Amino acid sequence: MITLFNSFSSNKDNFEPTEKTIKIFICGPTVYDFTHVGHARIFLTYDLLCRHLNERGYDTDVLVNMTDINQNVFNKAKSESQNYHTIAMFYANKFAEDLVMLNVKSVNRLAYVSDYVHYIENHISKLLDDNVAYYANGNVYLDTSKVKTYGVLSKQSHDQLQLHRLDIGPNKKRQEDIMLWNCSENFDFTWPSKFGEGIPWWHMQDTTVALENFGTSYDIHGGARELLYPHHESHLAQYELLSGSKNPVKVWMHVGLVLSGGEKMSKSLGNVMWSQELVKKYGQNLLRLYLFSKHYREDMNFDEKQIAEKKLLMEKIRVADLKTTEKTDGEIFKLVENFLAALDDDLNSPRALEIFENICSKIISGNSISSQDFERICRVLGIKI
Repeated sequence: MITLFNSFSSNKDNFEPTEKTIKIFICGPTVYDFTHVGHARIFLTYDLLCRHLNERGYDTDVLVNMTDINQNVFNKAKSESQNYHTIAMFYANKFAEDLVMLNVKSVNRLAYVSDYVHYIENHISKLLDDNVAYYANGNVYLDTSKVKTYGVLSKQSHDQLQLHRLDIGPNKKRQEDIMLWNCSENFDFTWPSKFGEGIPWWHMQDTTVALENFGTSYDIHGGARELLYPHHESHLAQYELLSGSKNPVKVWMHVGLVLSGGEKMSKSLGNVMWSQELVKKYGQNLLRLYLFSKHYREDMNFDEKQIAEKKLLMEKIRVADLKTTEKTDGEIFKLVENFLAALDDDLNSPRALEIFENICSKIISGNSISSQDFERICRVLGIKI
């Protein structure tokens, strides 16, 4: 049985998909810059999850939203005197190239938010018609008082939610109410709608992409832990109202941050490490081994020396690969099962890597493993020899 830590329940829950094909939504990039190692960790984590699910007999359908309607994209376009769509497509293509470079094969489709504006308008209209959304200062907001479970995902009480300065604007009914459509700010890029010229706000963007692709429910929603509030809390509230389902998402699965010098990676701090540069320097195998050496839910402080140290393990893997045979002996067979069991346990990649290193050591010392079983482990980890 596969267990995954569910942010909704705050427990490791038994994962029981509704169908053989598991539907996974991953919060994708805002396409105004290159992919850094923190982004890489997110997509490598879900790639590992999908590879393991495939090994356990499931198919996966992974949807990634591409946020091309965003202030950062507009600002980048203005600073470079470009059309926003040109900027967005340039970085979207770079992101797609990075997925190939990182050997991420689990993503089935990329959905560009700008292709969904009409659907966003329809969904907001429904919320207005249902009297769970309202106009204020020319904008449209979700009335969170109409969502009884609001705050349950981020584990916040009503009083705690009121402490956040969220989507500040006059005439909002409540501080915690969510903006759905923004007509009050000038970004030099707008879309026409029945609400006025404006911008569909980011929480509703993701909700619409998920609804239009997956319908009223799906299995896993993934992204960085920092998105828990307000983004994922807002997404859940909107999804419940629009789908009519109390639990439209089975598992909310969040990945810890990659820090630099104890701080979040940021261009303004000058501490960003770009994925492309790291792969060119060390290769995707070492980057995977490094990132998987820490459990996905834990924050990790980036240390380039530790990537280089994975060369010893990679060399051991290569030597073991040269010693594969036609059959796997009993001792190694049990270790292979333990490797998969570690990943069954909330994707415990550090434990899985320990077991794999032990397998390699025993093969080098004389135990036998079939090429099929060895390739199986490497396939799950995404290691290319």
